[in-house]
Parts: sequence; C-alpha cells; structure tokens
Amino acid sequence: MISRREAIELFETQDLVDVAMQADAIRKRLHPEGIVTYFTDDERNGVSDAVARVTFGPEETIEQHVERLQTFREKQERDNAFTLLVPSFDGTAAEYLKALAISRIYLESIAHVQTSCTRGLKLCQIALRFGADDIENAGNSEQRASEEQLRCLIRDAGFIPKQRDAMFGMYFLR
Repeated sequence: MISRREAIELFETQDLVDVAMQADAIRKRLHPEGIVTYFTDDERNGVSDAVARVTFGPEETIEQHVERLQTFREKQERDNAFTLLVPSFDGTAAEYLKALAISRIYLESIAHVQTSCTRGLKLCQIALRFGADDIENAGNSEQRASEEQLRCLIRDAGFIPKQRDAMFGMYFLR
C-alpha cells in the first residue's frame, strides 16, 4: 500500500507508462485470471452503496486529490464498504488515465475499478491497462457500445470478457 507522499509523486510524474505498469500489476495480482467484466443493464439496483465514486477536477490541487482518495481508503479499511471504484477526471485523456491508475494503486483494497464507454471505446480499452477490470456501458444510445463491441474491445486488449450482474455475484461466460 502506497503512502500519501508516494501518491502525490505519482500525480506529479510525467511517466504515464510507469504509473500504468504499477496499476496493471495490482490488477493482475487481484485478478490473475485476466477477466474483464462488463455490465449492460441500465439499472443500478442495489450497488450504489457499494460504489466509491471519486471525481477529480482540474482546478483542484494534487493534495486535494490524494486527500479524497484517503477518505475512501479509511472508510474501506474501517467498513470494507466498497466493491467498485469509479474514478473520473474532468480533463484530458492522459489526466483521466493517470487518475484511474493512481486510484487503483492507492485503493487496492477495493476489488474492482471501472472505466466507462462514455469516454470513448479506445480510451476505455486503454484504461484496462491502467488498472481497470470492469466496463460500464451506460449513457445515451450514441455512447453505448453493443455487447459484441464490448467483447471485442476486451479480447483485443488481451483479456477474457465476462458479463456480470449488478452485484458482481454472477458472471456469465461470453
């Protein structure tokens, strides 16, 4: 588990490859089977309490980013409250990928990290190498990918696609 200082250093670095490799190593340790899950239903029944949604803004300081992650870490350590981490960044693709990877590294006790098709399919695919192991396919019809597109995206990234239910309890091999 990395310290606050180490998290700040990761946010300050320009080396996205190193950050991605660290996040991917944690994903591999937590999910050695190489499975990436996806969820196609619009309903969020029952999971909202188990989701840690972390939103980073470009106007915030790095210290504020890390403090926000620390709040989720403390709650997870105390209550084991979260099943899914959904980091987002209102900025560039590189800033989003860095925030996603650092979130995976800092909050490694949360089993799943989700990326979304709403940022674009290619970025979604790249995010799988930045620590994400789950894909959300919500949004309006123009942003949604077909189930076949999701499976191809996951396979082309070198992973095994599996559809899941809202509670992460049931997986269906596709």
